[in-house]
Amino acid sequence: MRRVWRIVLGTIAIATLPAVASSADGQSARVAPCSRTAVAITTYMANVAAGSVDELYWIRNVSDQRCSLRGFVHVVYIGTYSPRPVMKAHRLVIVERDSYGTGGVYGGLHHGLAVPMVVLPPRTGVASFWISGTDEQFHQANGRASRCIMSFTMRVWLPGATAALTAVPQRAGTFFWCGSITIMPILAGRSGSDPAHPLSYFFGNPSP
Repeated sequence: MRRVWRIVLGTIAIATLPAVASSADGQSARVAPCSRTAVAITTYMANVAAGSVDELYWIRNVSDQRCSLRGFVHVVYIGTYSPRPVMKAHRLVIVERDSYGTGGVYGGLHHGLAVPMVVLPPRTGVASFWISGTDEQFHQANGRASRCIMSFTMRVWLPGATAALTAVPQRAGTFFWCGSITIMPILAGRSGSDPAHPLSYFFGNPSP
């Protein structure tokens, strides 16, 4: 009888293992990354002052499924090098730098925080990020003047994506940068900052 009892107990224990493992896997499963067709990118608004330009972008989930984003976008501008707008539009060369930011006036993360995983609910989810730079030509360390670009189209690659989305400009109908640009991480909500700030913190009284 003892031998039979041990066999029964062992059978019960083994039978319960797959269920436990399956439950654990379900709890740890990550939300699938947002695909290019699942989201739309909007140029929301820009702060422009004394040559400093800071642009806020929204990423909206337009699909029926939740999805996730983590990290930095990569951008490419299509246009011309100012002041030669008569040239045929083509892919422009611009130095792009990623920065965690400060969570302050330019958005980004507060010091010490890790880039988070942002989960966007279906149809309503919004994430955001900032791009900063200057629209004034300046002399570089090598003595040469910085090169400016003028673009009507920005192609955006989400983290890990192999295909791009397209964003159009809001400010004066063009993307205009001189020198390099700095890109902040994708963060939850509409302000591109963590801890989150109200939009009025950046823009005064923006439209809803």
